Amino acid sequence: MFFVLSKILFFILAPFNAVIFLLTGAMWAMHQKRFKLARQLGLASWLVLVAFGVLPTGRAITAWLEARTPYLTEFPARVDGVILLGGFIDTELGFDRGTPQVDGAQDRLTEFVDIAREFPNARLIFASGQGALDQKGTPEGQMIQTLLDRQRVYTRSRLKIDDKSRTTYENAVNAKAIANPREGENWLLVTSAWHMPRAVGAFNSIGWKVTPMPTDYQTNGKVGLLPDYRGFLGNMALSQTAIHELGGIVVYALSGKWKPSVTETPKK
Repeated sequence: MFFVLSKILFFILAPFNAVIFLLTGAMWAMHQKRFKLARQLGLASWLVLVAFGVLPTGRAITAWLEARTPYLTEFPARVDGVILLGGFIDTELGFDRGTPQVDGAQDRLTEFVDIAREFPNARLIFASGQGALDQKGTPEGQMIQTLLDRQRVYTRSRLKIDDKSRTTYENAVNAKAIANPREGENWLLVTSAWHMPRAVGAFNSIGWKVTPMPTDYQTNGKVGLLPDYRGFLGNMALSQTAIHELGGIVVYALSGKWKPSVTETPKK
């Protein structure tokens, strides 16, 4: 039930969808000759477009999220395992074309490969199933091994795959069940910097303290008042991602699936 409700909520809150809902309401109000309501809904849709498509609102939220977990300029001295969260494989396109296709968050894969090579004895976990509401399609977990083989990272003997999880919280639960981490072990978590606050909080909520390794940055950390260089559509897309992450943290926290980090200093 939580999975379904969260998908519906984020669908409604997405800026593009909110504009469509508001404009549809405005057209209905005009048809009903409720012109004052139509103007109000039209104005609301315009405000959403300006706030998230013109002003750097999405950039500001994303920069704030990315600043929550600083980038580690050096690997920790000891690494017992590495967890890579999915979200960068277009499984349906890959299935149709007969070869895995990587999308814009491919920095997650690059970071994971670098760490896997640096620590050849570290255990590896890839966590990502099918996040679609209808649960149809090919899970990312069924394509990750092919991508790693192409990177000449032969991890079959130490890679475990979770292809059942649907959410970030389930990523954490299933990864912990696979890893069965011992006290004092140092596990790295690799995901996009803007996704890291929600991911680390999910791991914290199940009592597993991991070391964040953020990547795939979308901002340089600076925010001004001028429109973002991405243009209108780019700003709307970034805003949608930012609102999804911020809303996810709120929903997770209210449902006991997220806890803030006490410390993010890697274990020595």
